[in-house]
Amino acid sequence: MKNLAFLLLLALAGCQSSHLQIAFNESSLSQRASGVMIKDLATGKVLFEQNADHYFMPASNTKLLTFLQANRILGNQIPSFKYRETKDTLFFWGTGDISNLHPTLKNTALRDFLAASSKVLVYGAPLKPLFPQGTGWAVDDYNDYYSAEISDMPLYGNVVNFSASQRRWAIMPDAFEAVAKTGTTLEVRRNRLKNDFTLPELKTEKYAAQDVPFITSPDMTTFLLTDTLHKSVETMPLAVHPDARIFYAGKIDSLYVSLLHQSDNAVAEQLLVMIAAEKGWDPAQVIENLKKEPGNEFLKDIRWVDGSGLSRYNLFRPKDFINILEFLAKEVAPDRLHALLPEASKTGTMRNVQDLNDGVRIWAKSGSFGNTYDLSGYYLTKEGKTVTFSVMSNLGNTSVKEIKQSVLEFLKAIH
Repeated sequence: MKNLAFLLLLALAGCQSSHLQIAFNESSLSQRASGVMIKDLATGKVLFEQNADHYFMPASNTKLLTFLQANRILGNQIPSFKYRETKDTLFFWGTGDISNLHPTLKNTALRDFLAASSKVLVYGAPLKPLFPQGTGWAVDDYNDYYSAEISDMPLYGNVVNFSASQRRWAIMPDAFEAVAKTGTTLEVRRNRLKNDFTLPELKTEKYAAQDVPFITSPDMTTFLLTDTLHKSVETMPLAVHPDARIFYAGKIDSLYVSLLHQSDNAVAEQLLVMIAAEKGWDPAQVIENLKKEPGNEFLKDIRWVDGSGLSRYNLFRPKDFINILEFLAKEVAPDRLHALLPEASKTGTMRNVQDLNDGVRIWAKSGSFGNTYDLSGYYLTKEGKTVTFSVMSNLGNTSVKEIKQSVLEFLKAIH
């Protein structure tokens, strides 16, 4: 009887695998560069794999790895800035915190701390400035909100918000009003090389809000802080003093929600800067340093170059994302993990995924850019079994919408 039961289990496993193979073959995934891995979370049994050890561009699935590393290193609160006080001077340094004066995250800790001081305020600019864009980012995207520059002390999300009503422009921060003028463009356009903005002529009552990255620099940081505080802020290149303290403000999960639900690229990149600040590393070397950390041995086979996945140079395999998902399931409490990941038909970038099998729940991170759609996460079957999955599809000479639909249709074959 034991042998019969064993053979029955093998047959059932084989049915699942062959059923998924048929579903894959019949989908358009098989006609593109696509890879899949599906694994039972509890038993570790691989239920199906197709090109699982082939490399693909992960797009925003990369944020799952950024989340894993940040969750391991950063605490429950946001390291907002570093500071050191002398008798007459308050020195402060950036930690990469994107939430400072952010229009939605609304962290005012830095502003309030500086405003309360009667000392001379000196911003310690990095001795080695951060490169403002990730390796392999598309140059043409410089004007798009998702390409906000990387910096040691982001302010206002490193973007300028433009909106209009009653044929009048509203600009935030308003310090940029002096470098904005009306022109003949159809959208707000920044000069590629400097902070000059050209605005469309307002011919209707309303203009949809638009966020445009501004060019960051130590001088821009002190200019914005001076404008915000209404008092002088000085700057000088200055290494972080060994006695400097970290000021913590805000719950770190607020950043993770933006990272995963809204797929915020700026949050992803700045989390890496925050990890570097917490560890005392050079931000330019943070990924290389993370590869040497215990528990990160699996990174040696991955080409990981940025935190957001904007770079076309990133190369991951479906089996790498299964590793990441398994680590997350062990290291993050289930309720918290489910709250932080977008859920199909309910939250974040997965809220519009409606056509699911009855009784199924999916928590996953999507990733897309031209010709690419990837989806990795957790699939809870109606029987209560959780499987990890990663479906990566690149080089599709079709719309991202069509690639996404083929991925979702394939996932419906999981039972």
